[in-house]
Amino acid sequence: MAAKAGLKVGDVITSLNGERIHNASELREKLMTSHEAKSIKLGVLPNKSAVTLTVELPQQKEEEEHFLSERTNI
Repeated sequence: MAAKAGLKVGDVITSLNGERIHNASELREKLMTSHEAKSIKLGVLPNKSAVTLTVELPQQKEEEEHFLSERTNI
């Protein structure tokens, strides 16, 4: 999903829906509260130049939500 939106290994996520992100756990928390959204906007810093990406979020089933709450790869 992230690769489809243009996110690459080494990119630094700076914001989610316009709210500043300071670390991976903060991003994880904000993603968990965005579970009903159809898309999110990520501020990303690739190669020292800021861009914004729109990421389409898939619908989650209850068992997937439990898995996401335990582990999220960024």
